[in-house]
Amino acid sequence: MPIRRAVPDHAHALAPLLGELGYPTSAEAVATRFARLADSENDPAWVAVDPDDEEVLLGFAAGHLFWPYELDAPVAELTALVVTERRRGTGSGRALVAAFEEWAKAAGCCRVTVASSVRRTGAHAFYERLGYEQLSKKFDKQF
Repeated sequence: MPIRRAVPDHAHALAPLLGELGYPTSAEAVATRFARLADSENDPAWVAVDPDDEEVLLGFAAGHLFWPYELDAPVAELTALVVTERRRGTGSGRALVAAFEEWAKAAGCCRVTVASSVRRTGAHAFYERLGYEQLSKKFDKQF
């Protein structure tokens, strides 16, 4: 499964994928987000491309590196992961997570983390198959 770093030119194809993840958006909004993160080495993103047509994106993942006060090494969070519904179960998600984990290891992270909505039971099983375990509950407050 070909995995590439996501670039601003992917914005048009990423908008529908983010919609499938439950975050409807426009290509223009995605392009603005790319611009906002353009200078950050701590916020990479990857795309899974169709091996038969590299213009077709099958999935997307994004990470964030941060330095918690309680640890002596950075932690990487998988902040987004989506594979288009018609291609789920074909290895794209695994390949995207592997790219994220390789980046995290190269950055010296001591662990990786991911948050997943309580309603996404299929995603929970996916992460558990990849060796992730539930260690806590995450709480959000929206403004």
